[in-house]
Amino acid sequence: MSYDLYVDLRAIQRYIFSSNKLRDNLGASYLVSHIFDDFKDEKTGFCGGGNLYRQCDSDSQAKEIVRDLSRAIFETAPGLSFNAAIIKTKEDEDFSTRIKRLHQKLEEEKQTHQQITTLRSYGVNAQCSFGALSAQYLDNSEGSRKYISEVVKAKRLAADKAKNKINKEYKDILGKDFELSEDFNKLGQKEGEDSHLAVVHIDGNEIAKLYKEQKSLSEYQNLSRIMNNAMSDALKATIKILADNILEGKWKYYEQEINSGKAESLPLPLRPIYIGGDDITFVCEGKLGIVLACTYIEQIKKILNDKEITFCAGIAIAKTNFPFFQTYKAAEALCRSAKNKRIKEDENESYIDFHMINSSIYSNLEEVRKIQYKSIDGINLLYRPYKIDDLKAQIENAKNFAKTWPNSKLAKFREVLYKESSERRTFSRELKTRGDLELYCKGESFQDFQTSEDFTLGSKTIFLDIIELIDLLPEEKANEIPS
Repeated sequence: MSYDLYVDLRAIQRYIFSSNKLRDNLGASYLVSHIFDDFKDEKTGFCGGGNLYRQCDSDSQAKEIVRDLSRAIFETAPGLSFNAAIIKTKEDEDFSTRIKRLHQKLEEEKQTHQQITTLRSYGVNAQCSFGALSAQYLDNSEGSRKYISEVVKAKRLAADKAKNKINKEYKDILGKDFELSEDFNKLGQKEGEDSHLAVVHIDGNEIAKLYKEQKSLSEYQNLSRIMNNAMSDALKATIKILADNILEGKWKYYEQEINSGKAESLPLPLRPIYIGGDDITFVCEGKLGIVLACTYIEQIKKILNDKEITFCAGIAIAKTNFPFFQTYKAAEALCRSAKNKRIKEDENESYIDFHMINSSIYSNLEEVRKIQYKSIDGINLLYRPYKIDDLKAQIENAKNFAKTWPNSKLAKFREVLYKESSERRTFSRELKTRGDLELYCKGESFQDFQTSEDFTLGSKTIFLDIIELIDLLPEEKANEIPS
């Protein structure tokens, strides 16, 4: 008689993305990615995406793995927690049924057991300078004395290992020109200018369903290998495209250094933070977020060469000093928004949603959009989320608007979209009379907007998205053109 063990790490997003220090997040990501290294067995199981599965000879062997994993977390990755499910296998049970039973048992465990792997703060303790936990160490690494918790200490120790690992992995792609940054403020932003950061969260669609369809452990392992390799290779391809576009002057970063021949060890304007299973999160300079999300999805689709496997992405753009975890949560919500649009339209396509956080405090995405993106007469001013091909068409529309419309007219257009239909119609007639400002509606999904008398169809419009996209692209900006 054998036993199955399934372990699921809890709340890994908060563990990885909770710090405003990129280096801490990178260390946390490394710990999550490697915590199962001493427990995985390719012959009898698999691991990935915060999960570990093992086939065990006995109940005691499974429990011993759980005990040893608990000890490893306490010693090397405090703050992480997990739930584990152990079941006795049945002779007439296939692999997919066993996995289903494990998931059911795991859900029961999550309702009744919650680990505590950190030292609580009781008021008499000094508090960590970077969170609410009790301070246990004094850190001088930033040039001043800071009290830090065991969680922050563990993440910073792991950050050095993460740096060594990723530098080896991407050495051939980065060459001598670029290096991967460990600082949110060093992602291609220009000194003295308002700097923004984009958090890109990409997740596969219904990949869990695909895994459940696997009939044996070997099939499951093979699918896992394919996905892991594809996710990694797509990132490498995306980094290569980014680096080439910068060096060739297509995307205007580090122009002075490149033109002077001093392009060496420049911080790449993209930094991957976490890849696990079928999802990836990376940060980049604000204006690169949307185009790099499109690039990544195109690259992984090309690598997998399977029309049935699609992805959704959420891109949240905020000022560089905005609380990072809030920006990440916004990106995660935008990815869910894209997935919901995909389900609503019942199309097996890749969808993307994006949002610029303009306030000092980020609140619920749906509430923000209900308040900020409605015209006086109730028109929904957002068309997003988009299928990836439609978004690429909108990017071209935005570029054309930026090249041919004066900033003053774009500002007027934005203002008019919020008004009643009669004022939108007046502005539409003004454009037709003027004759030199074209409404760019490239894309099969958008052509009918060109003949709309008030810029809307079916209580929606594409034009506010276009105007906002102009400021979220790396290639062109809307330059002031005399009227």
